[in-house]
Amino acid sequence: MSPMRRSTALLAALALVALPLPAQAHDELTGSDPEDGATVEAGELDELTLTFSGAVAEVGAAVSVTDPDGGSALDGEPEVEGTEVTQDLVDDLADGDYAVAWRVTSEDGHPISGEFGFTVTGGDEEDTEEASPAPTPSEEPQEETSEEAEPTESSTGQEADETTPEQTDDAASEDATSADSATTGASSGLPVWAWVLLAAGGVGVLALMAATWQRGRR
Repeated sequence: MSPMRRSTALLAALALVALPLPAQAHDELTGSDPEDGATVEAGELDELTLTFSGAVAEVGAAVSVTDPDGGSALDGEPEVEGTEVTQDLVDDLADGDYAVAWRVTSEDGHPISGEFGFTVTGGDEEDTEEASPAPTPSEEPQEETSEEAEPTESSTGQEADETTPEQTDDAASEDATSADSATTGASSGLPVWAWVLLAAGGVGVLALMAATWQRGRR
């Protein structure tokens, strides 16, 4: 090979080495169900689907869905199949705005993440607000019981009024008996033993007078 050809081949090799290699593109999210900003009926939504431009790794896939109250709307773990990631949602989603955040590992091993949101209508909260609270069944029986108690009190009062004269007569009889006993005790004045002593003394005086009278006649 001539020196000229050698120089040309060397320059061509150096040129190939110096040319920049095209940058390898990472996978990206190409679609979702529901879509970002979409409004869906609660009964028509039971899972969330993410679609990527390339196959994603099963390890490291994570999805979060936050409901209007700040709680989680997830049901289980995400499932990865090729370029799609599917996440089950809880039943009976409430009305309001939902926030979605996701993170996966792309085919080239590079982690990617993102977030979006959607709105749910026709959920449980609307039905709960329209439903009026049922009255407590224990309130009505209490009122009926209190109403029935009044006649009982009246009848008790009547019975008390009817028995009052009899009790008054008995009390009067007892008072009269007590008064008679007190009068008898007051009229006697002295106890029995005192009267016995007085009688004995009287007998002795009479005997003494009789003896004196007999002596005077002699």
